[in-house]
Amino acid sequence: MLKGLLQVVEPEQMERLHQGTLRVLERTGLRIQGEFLLRALADAGCRVDFAARRAWFKPDLVERQVAAQRDRYRLVRSSLWYPFCRRLPDDDVATPEEFIVDYGYGAPWLYDYPLGRFRQPTIQDQVDMIRLGEALPSVQAVNAPLICSEFDPRIETIESARLLLLHTRKPGWVGTSAAAEVKYLAELASLAAGGDRDTLRTQPPIFVAAYCTTSPLKIDTRSCDVLEEALKYGFPVNFAPMPILGATAPVTPAGAAIVAAAEILGGLTATSLTNPDIYYFSTSITGEMDMKTTQVCYGTPAAILTDVALHQLFRRRYGLVHNVEPGYVEARVPGLQAAFLKTYRQMAFGSTVSLPLSIGALDNGAAFSPTQAMLDVEMNEAIYRFAHGIEVNDDTCAVDLINDLLFCEHGTYLESEHTLSHFRQVGWNPRLFDRSYFDHTQPAPCGDERILRQADQAWRQLVANQPAPTLDRAFRRELDRIVTAAKTELLAP
Repeated sequence: MLKGLLQVVEPEQMERLHQGTLRVLERTGLRIQGEFLLRALADAGCRVDFAARRAWFKPDLVERQVAAQRDRYRLVRSSLWYPFCRRLPDDDVATPEEFIVDYGYGAPWLYDYPLGRFRQPTIQDQVDMIRLGEALPSVQAVNAPLICSEFDPRIETIESARLLLLHTRKPGWVGTSAAAEVKYLAELASLAAGGDRDTLRTQPPIFVAAYCTTSPLKIDTRSCDVLEEALKYGFPVNFAPMPILGATAPVTPAGAAIVAAAEILGGLTATSLTNPDIYYFSTSITGEMDMKTTQVCYGTPAAILTDVALHQLFRRRYGLVHNVEPGYVEARVPGLQAAFLKTYRQMAFGSTVSLPLSIGALDNGAAFSPTQAMLDVEMNEAIYRFAHGIEVNDDTCAVDLINDLLFCEHGTYLESEHTLSHFRQVGWNPRLFDRSYFDHTQPAPCGDERILRQADQAWRQLVANQPAPTLDRAFRRELDRIVTAAKTELLAP
């Protein structure tokens, strides 16, 4: 395993970011739409304007609440849900022990490669994409890949959760932005986890709510409503700012990091006053405004450096896990731009934060492409194998073999048992990328088109050959009961 990480901020710079964050919380404060959070802050001695929904934070209170959470929650996530690393290492990037990838973003669009266009996902699309995640060995948790257009929006999250539980044995999350859904998702989470309280408290399946702060310095009504309801079930709390350099935050990474840190620490302070026993962590997805097009771009050096600075600040200064979200890239379709941005973004995070490997997302998470997902698996395996480093022992050094073969005049390494026993775990053997010999006197092949066609065929074959999970009848009955109850309430006139 490769060791160490590239430092983006030195200790004195971290302290400057920390002090800047405290000053912003004290002088500017946050606008918080949750009455229960404002009352908790007021009771703790903070100045609160209930009419304006604004609170100013006392620095010593922030310091005390953050210190109380230090080192409590150490699970490392790459997306919003799956904890691929059990504990944040002290001085290394977080890397999973086996090759795994994140799968599913709840995207409202599906990119249909053969048609060459985006379309709204159907129920069958959702089932197929869940089955694809089930078929990929590197996927440990199948998050809802799509937002299904054929379901009533009021019940879509519940219906997608039902499809997850019916079609995969490794259900991840469905995202929610409605407080009324929380109790039903909590029941589904308990069903999926077999009632395991530790799982529900640390990494609940089915349920996820990233309490997305709204830069600059706001926590909106939706987030507060979902948070208030979710706290009843003891689920971990994830504050997730999305600052946009030059638009909703200062254009400089340091300034944007202070805005995001203030949103996280302010939210953590207020919420931990109401329930200090909940586990807290954070995630950031920083973008940069393209001043020519006004497009928000995530695969830029400044955006990535902001997320890295936040991670290293939270890791070292606060002892809190701060995750980065690697899947957002502005490339809209599979191809050269997507391949570069995904590889660049994940290699950058892989040397500074963690090795977050995500597949299939396009257009800043707005679209999912199974064709791109198949390419991403191959690219990510190469990144993982690089990060895994090399083994050095008597067997891998092969000194006796080198001496036995001498100058390869009477035998070659290709024929040796040593090569036979090691080439699979040492080699990277992509199935889609062209590594064959080529006759340069012949017309040049259209490589990208061929690779994309093969990737599209590959996912379709995996889905077609994937058997449906066998589910217990009692499980199905309870699943139907929960979904029926949700429909009765959520679809009521």
